[in-house]
Amino acid sequence: MADLGVLAERYALEELVAAGGMGSVYRARDEVLARTVAVKILHPELARDATFLERFRREALAAARLTHPNIVSIYDTGTEGTAGDERHFIVMEFCGGGTLEEVAVKEGPLEPDRIYAIGSAICDALAYAHGNGVIHRDIKPANVLLADDGTVKVSDFGIAKAAFTGKDVTTSGSLLGTVTYISPEQARGEEPDARSDIYSLGVVLYELAAGRAPFSADTPVATALKHLKEEPAPLRSIRAGIPRELEGVILRTLHKDPVERPASAAELKAELAKRAGSTTSVMRPTAARAAPRHQQHHGDASWVARVVVLIAVVVLVAIAATWLLSAEEDGNDVPADRGDGAVGTTLPISSVTDFDPGGDDSEHAGEVPLAWDGNPASAWTTENYDDGFEGVGKTGVGLLFDLGETIDVDAVEVVGSAEMSIEIRASDEPPAGDHTSLDLIDDADSIEANETFEVGRSGRYWLIWITQLPGGAGTAEIAEVRFVGS
Repeated sequence: MADLGVLAERYALEELVAAGGMGSVYRARDEVLARTVAVKILHPELARDATFLERFRREALAAARLTHPNIVSIYDTGTEGTAGDERHFIVMEFCGGGTLEEVAVKEGPLEPDRIYAIGSAICDALAYAHGNGVIHRDIKPANVLLADDGTVKVSDFGIAKAAFTGKDVTTSGSLLGTVTYISPEQARGEEPDARSDIYSLGVVLYELAAGRAPFSADTPVATALKHLKEEPAPLRSIRAGIPRELEGVILRTLHKDPVERPASAAELKAELAKRAGSTTSVMRPTAARAAPRHQQHHGDASWVARVVVLIAVVVLVAIAATWLLSAEEDGNDVPADRGDGAVGTTLPISSVTDFDPGGDDSEHAGEVPLAWDGNPASAWTTENYDDGFEGVGKTGVGLLFDLGETIDVDAVEVVGSAEMSIEIRASDEPPAGDHTSLDLIDDADSIEANETFEVGRSGRYWLIWITQLPGGAGTAEIAEVRFVGS
């Protein structure tokens, strides 16, 4: 493996994986935490712009606060080198599955079910970012990454604001690829908002469905003018068989007037979910293709077999319904149980953030998704406190869970470090200040590695607050948190 150097005496660069308008991205090894990361090194011409660097630091800090399963986590930023020859870099979560741009080039137009799934994931990322006051400004396939497990993750949140402020987007060479996805209001030089991101996402979805973007021309200026003046061609005129429902949703996002677009990413996701139900099997050639001629004489037998299977299914459903009704009459509930903790229905989690009001408001923000990724082998870890919380004047640190709405919670299951002490706090409103702004629901000293708290309380915001580290000092982990309802 080529030796590309080490940044900050910590990040060993291993391989160049991408290059774009902002900089070059390398796969690297974090020698301190022994993990693979992505390091983006800014282009020298950007690094020489002091005004840009200040904006960049500010926007990178805002982006680092976004902790969501569909957003690439930012771990660190830094500068290395002597005056006039500095290298400015960002350290991010490494996504080994490549970019959506690479998928589109390799596979061409995608089937509707994949488009719905990808679009919904991007909507989740945008909804969370917009709710935290961050507009992406540069949604495009190259900024949508795929994790090794296929999870869709949006990168470079807020960074475009630092790069593009004060520049003419139609003439800046660094934005050549961006103009393809730019909203009309951005092309006019207006300040973008959430609906601008929705327009750009619509361009991405159009490209995934049609195999090409709705607008392209020989120059950035000509492309921008198309966004301002031309209507996109109907998708079904480009690719036969595209569901009308999908075409309708995408074309709505591409309205010139932002008022006519979906008002929010959440609304767009709801539209995608509504339309997806009856179209997930559309455009699968093997399902739609007629049987070969030498097999068609078996049609009657195949039809009879399907009827037999259908009858069997009806009988099984009837038996199951009878059993369930009998169980209810006997007073026996039939709850869901994962087999590893509290019995009941697992409640959805909208978002999670690290909570450190007594410190610098950041406690390993990049690791927060590990506390609710469904994998107990991965965990969010606190900072290392050699002298315990008391040594730095803290009462604790924790994770704040947003369930998206006020909902009844029967139990909270916490998987993490044994022998740490924690409190369970809840509120219908986001915390205003420190942990005491949420109601204390339950607490425990020296918990087991898998502890279940019977809370019986409604709330939207739930704080898992670590008050004592195992042994009184060092670190503590939260590997998984599950909220259980009836």
